[in-house]
Amino acid sequence: MAAFGVQVKLVEPGYAPTTRFAQNIDFSIEEMIPEPYADFARPIFAAFANPQLTTKESDVAEAVWLAAHDASDRLHYPAGPDAVALAKSSEPPKARSISRRSRSAST
Repeated sequence: MAAFGVQVKLVEPGYAPTTRFAQNIDFSIEEMIPEPYADFARPIFAAFANPQLTTKESDVAEAVWLAAHDASDRLHYPAGPDAVALAKSSEPPKARSISRRSRSAST
């Protein structure tokens, strides 16, 4: 898209129970689990029922504002503390630099 002068930004909201985001679907996620996997999925869905972190409408609004005003080539804008935590856990580990002093001390 950059070749056409268009910037693309992805605002990625987390779980937002106080919004109507999930009402865009007319089925429950549990219905998508095949019966042989239901016992395995049940505790996972139970844990999802009481998340420690959630996203508020204001989190999404702030991420949209940031994405719209950011002139960099950044693509992903997680919205909400749960989305930020997920994005951080998905980042590749940063390379650690070893200082000259620590290398010489170990040899």
